Amino acid sequence: MKEFFNQVERNCISGALLLLPLLVFFILVGKVWKFFQNYGEKFAHFLRLDLVLGKYATDVAGGIILVLLIYFSGYLMRLSLLRRFTKWVDDKLMIFLPGYEKNKKEAEEKLKGRTKKPSTDLPILFKTGDYWQPAHLIEEDENGNAVIFVPAAPAKDHGQILIVKNTDFKKLSETTLGNLDNSIKSYGKGILSFK
Repeated sequence: MKEFFNQVERNCISGALLLLPLLVFFILVGKVWKFFQNYGEKFAHFLRLDLVLGKYATDVAGGIILVLLIYFSGYLMRLSLLRRFTKWVDDKLMIFLPGYEKNKKEAEEKLKGRTKKPSTDLPILFKTGDYWQPAHLIEEDENGNAVIFVPAAPAKDHGQILIVKNTDFKKLSETTLGNLDNSIKSYGKGILSFK
């Protein structure tokens, strides 16, 4: 009976961890869409689209404003100041939204039409002697060799590049690079829960 309740508890926690990012995503999309609907209603009334399209004029005008904003934002991204700002926002979202980094990378790959390489730039634990050290898997070859990057805490961008055998590390398939990097910044806090 105790095992049954433990299984129910694990399933509930796993379900909450799965649904939380989706819920946050849909709430954000809803708020953004509501914002553009408000301006779309004013724009549709100004152009008298509400007389032609009726109640759908608000959605159409809001959608057009959103598409135009996205299009012109592409031009603004050429400015280095805005690129730094969006990188800062991305870093903060990776901390507060679980799964954000993974979903962002998948969306970028779909937009660019690239196929995802299965085993590059993944979080791993590298075995050195009797202990494990957090690292990034950069690439692997068919001969069982791998290139890894071992960061020096608390700097996630400084460290060593090593060539090792693929038996010397284990992949953390359920952990994102953002979570690993945040743990490295905080001197390893949270690594014991990574899988």
